[in-house]
Amino acid sequence: MFAGIQLWNLMRVMADQPAAPGSSDDGWLVRQARQSPQEFALLYDRHMTSVYRYLLARVGDVHDAEDLTSQTFLEAFEHLDSYRGTGAFRAWLLRIARNKVIDHYRRRRPQVSLSEETEWIVDAGEASSESMEAIVEHSVQMAQVARKLRTLSPDRAEAVALRIFGGLEVTEVAQTLGKPEPAVRMLLHRGVRDLQAQLNIAAQE
Repeated sequence: MFAGIQLWNLMRVMADQPAAPGSSDDGWLVRQARQSPQEFALLYDRHMTSVYRYLLARVGDVHDAEDLTSQTFLEAFEHLDSYRGTGAFRAWLLRIARNKVIDHYRRRRPQVSLSEETEWIVDAGEASSESMEAIVEHSVQMAQVARKLRTLSPDRAEAVALRIFGGLEVTEVAQTLGKPEPAVRMLLHRGVRDLQAQLNIAAQE
């Protein structure tokens, strides 16, 4: 499936979603949600896809990713007052999601199952602008890339997952991982290189 397909194009497929709103927009919604909890639904709608894709890439199981996504947003809702607005709201959400992944693996052995790769969440806007065949093809590509991602070293896989699946900027990935930005850029460079090698192997099989 990957013959002739560049990794960069696959990254664009995986990140094919509406652009993240500005932090000021999210900050305003957070303030609104603190006063009127039903407004939190707007934050959920904006960021659910990125959180879900990141979690699916990290745990490799559709149902676990769905459950962890729910847990992530529940914790975010319950601790909304702890968001100080000093960084992107999406980065704050993904830090919560990353802790959920750590807890997940502490509780159980990893379950690596992506047999339901066509169940990836697709935004309503995407569904209306793409054919079903294109949506399924993109979903399968994303699922196969996620499988290959788990062959990378943990640090490289985490950096790539946050950057590509989670949609964070490099500076936000560095903050999330607690690493210097140059170190994160190196992790991303090597992680993408390793992922490309895995995809090339898959294309030859």
